This record gives sequence, C-alpha cells and structure tokens, in this order.
Amino acid sequence: MTTDDGLYVAKGVKGFGVYAARTIRRGDEILTFSGPLIDFQGTIQLGEREGDALQIRPDLYVHLTQPGSLVNHSCAPNAGIVNDFHLIALGPIRPHEEICYDYSTSMADGHWTMVCLCGEPTCRGRVLDFHTLPETLRQAYLQRGVVQTYLVRASQAIPEFPTSTLTLSSSYSTSIEAK
Repeated sequence: MTTDDGLYVAKGVKGFGVYAARTIRRGDEILTFSGPLIDFQGTIQLGEREGDALQIRPDLYVHLTQPGSLVNHSCAPNAGIVNDFHLIALGPIRPHEEICYDYSTSMADGHWTMVCLCGEPTCRGRVLDFHTLPETLRQAYLQRGVVQTYLVRASQAIPEFPTSTLTLSSSYSTSIEAK
C-alpha cells in the first residue's frame, strides 16, 4: 500500500511498518494520526491491539487507523508527534527507511507497556510512560517539541508528575479525521 503522502506499508523485522517512498526533510509532516476517540476502558477492550491507541489526554485516546496504527516505536526515533496528531521528521529520512517515533512521548496511563524490539544501541528494552524516561531524554524530547500537549503541561507544573493528578478539562468530538 503506497499513500499519496509518499509512504508505503511493508513487513520488516518488527512486523508491518510505515516506510518513506521518497526523501522526507527534517520538519516535514509525515502523516496526521486519525481514528475514533476512545477512553481508557476503550483501550482495554482492544485487547492485544491496545497499542493501536494514541494517548492524547489523560483519559482520551485515538484508536488509530492505518497507516498511523502501523508506525512502529524506536528508542532512537526519526520522527516525533507535534500538536498531538501530526508526525514530523526529526531529521532527513531516506527512501525505504522505516518511520518510527518513541511511543513513550505520548504515554502516561500507567498501564500499557511493551518489550522494545528496535535494536538500537540506545534501546531501553521496554516502552514505558513518559515520566519513566531518563531526565536528559525527557528534556531533549520536550525541547524538540515532540511530547503530547497534556504531558508537556504536566511536566511544567510538576517536575516528577504522577499521572493520577491529570484531568481531562475539554470536550472533544467523537473522532479525529486525517486531513
């Protein structure tokens, strides 16, 4: 499957993933994540597909549709999420390079985790919530602007923030559509 945005889906070492069909420049938007909105209980109901939910607020997730649901994790990512839904290139991405972001930059539910298969020299071995990342890595992601908005706000308010203090204060529509 090749998209109009110069991406394609292929099977790789980590299973299916999203790859660049063309050169993507640093800062270019790669894709906009989309799908129906669900709460934490909705993620639990996804069972083994629980990882297909992108956390955008303490108790609000986007149940990702393809190709967004196929973007894999890496502890040394070449992409990151800005403005909660937009995946951008952190540096140049060559044709046929897999596009990956650090899942921890969107996580704070204290529940979902996975063994990391990225194989990078900096691999942490397990994907966990944002607040569990080493301080230097958290700060690097915050400086690059690739941390979900609710996590940025929480990290500015409380240096070592417990996720139980986060609350959802806005109403949202029932789904997020790609542009």
